[in-house]
Amino acid sequence: MAIRKCMSGYECKQLPLELSFNNLAKILAKMQKVCFKDNNLHNENINRILDLLQSTQQKTFIVAISLGFLPNTKGLTDFVDGGAATVQKSNLDMLQYQQPWINEVCRAKIKDVSGKSPVSIVMDLIEKYVANYLMKTSKKTDGLYLYVEKKPDHGDPQFLLKYYKKYGFVDMTQLDDEYFYMHKLITNKYH
Repeated sequence: MAIRKCMSGYECKQLPLELSFNNLAKILAKMQKVCFKDNNLHNENINRILDLLQSTQQKTFIVAISLGFLPNTKGLTDFVDGGAATVQKSNLDMLQYQQPWINEVCRAKIKDVSGKSPVSIVMDLIEKYVANYLMKTSKKTDGLYLYVEKKPDHGDPQFLLKYYKKYGFVDMTQLDDEYFYMHKLITNKYH
């Protein structure tokens, strides 16, 4: 079960206080159908997301989500624009301590609407959570991490590297042939 955590400066009344992993996976799968061109055949993507949410090895502890709705929208999957990302804690067998790793970053723009990019909101929500909550309980946490596939099935890794740099991420030493790794140092600046 996912528990809603509202961050100051953001409205979150559309999401229920609790949301089953299955319903959360359905929202994420609908988004990924747009941003990753994943058709979710035979519920493969929903099942993959459920495995990710329920993993005990690299536990997902944040699903940051920003959904835009038209007036009088009834259901959570009726969004017209949305952004989401998951955050797992891991050392990926290369860091001394477990750190938060951003994954599954996705924007699903179904209709053109004005306003701030939902991915910008998601990245801000993640950073606020890490600075305000995680760093209070996990003293070894030093920021945020992410990785970009060097040879993805779709998308341009160079575009993504530039994109994440605008959020303050910097390249790390090249550690393998499969991924580019990035890091963003965070201090508790939201207090």
